[in-house]
Amino acid sequence: MAGGFGRGGSAGRTALSRYALLESTGVYRDGVSQRPQEVVVRFGEASLILMSFDDMPVAHWALASLRRVRAPGAGGEALSLTPEPDDAWGDADGDESLLIADPEMIRAIEEVCADLDRRPSRLPGLLRLFGWFAAAVALGAALVVWGLPYATQRLADLVPPAQERKLGDAVMASQIEATGVGEDPICTTPEGEQALRRLSDRLLAGVRLHVPVTLEVVRSPQVNAFAAPGGRVAILSGLLETASGPDEVAAVLAHELGHVAHRDGLRALLRQAGTQGLMTLFLGDLAGGSLAGLTQMALAASYSREMETEADAFAHRMLVDAGLPTGALADFFRGLQQMSGERSEGLARHFASHPDLDARVEAAEAADHLQGGAWRPALEDADWIALKEICAG
Repeated sequence: MAGGFGRGGSAGRTALSRYALLESTGVYRDGVSQRPQEVVVRFGEASLILMSFDDMPVAHWALASLRRVRAPGAGGEALSLTPEPDDAWGDADGDESLLIADPEMIRAIEEVCADLDRRPSRLPGLLRLFGWFAAAVALGAALVVWGLPYATQRLADLVPPAQERKLGDAVMASQIEATGVGEDPICTTPEGEQALRRLSDRLLAGVRLHVPVTLEVVRSPQVNAFAAPGGRVAILSGLLETASGPDEVAAVLAHELGHVAHRDGLRALLRQAGTQGLMTLFLGDLAGGSLAGLTQMALAASYSREMETEADAFAHRMLVDAGLPTGALADFFRGLQQMSGERSEGLARHFASHPDLDARVEAAEAADHLQGGAWRPALEDADWIALKEICAG
């Protein structure tokens, strides 16, 4: 705080002791109400004390904070004072004021407070401006880190499932067109379809999702599986060829079902499309250019690390409930780590780009309730062979 009281430390204290019993009246304005209040003014220990006439405290100003608002003229005109705040966040020009007409009290204050005529400090105002700026930056960061994921989840919950499904159909069609091989990339055989249903029934037993799940196998060399909004999930044939067994496929499928359960496709889209995308989905205006535009945005949107972590946790719980080892997901991740040096497509590219892949392996192993014990595989041998050969027909 700028200033002080007295012309020197000891001289100021000597003058203050000389005026210890001095009192006068003054007119006080608190800066809030419009009505002024007549008060008794007296000196305290390094302060100016304002009391009501029934001896109740009104204000207590440090002498070092006092500043003249209107300089007195000749003939002993009144002295108007205001206290500068003693914290860096207050206003440089306080709203409180005190008007004193008593000449003896005016002389005493001028003697005790040598720097009444100093210019008001602008530093507090600048610090306050800087503080507001810092707070705004912190709030923005908090919204990105915590608020935005929460908001997009709540917004996604507003979208009717039928609208989500319509968008998902368009997204899946575009995904299949981009990744599928051949004129008819959708693979299907009676035995393979039956095996796929058995696998999904085992994973989804006791699970209630907001939309029905549609599974299909797409002919593609990529080691991948993906989920689109509305419960659409595709397994690429490259995953079936690479997986060591049905448990690994079940583990990857459980992860994708986690994205379905959390509506991550919509959440990622809403992060990119914003309010316009929400209104289009909510109002059901999915036709022509609007659907095409949202589809392209959905394809460009990517899952956040938080979404991937949540989908992993969902997969752990689903596998445990199905009596399957979560370690199969860890084995699959390890396989991707080995593959990432040779090829960088599909899941290999996606998971290899995450620096916390080792932590995800550890989390999958830690969630494994079987710990090497016996379990019934996700599919019997005949069904596993049928599923692997679903694209051979």
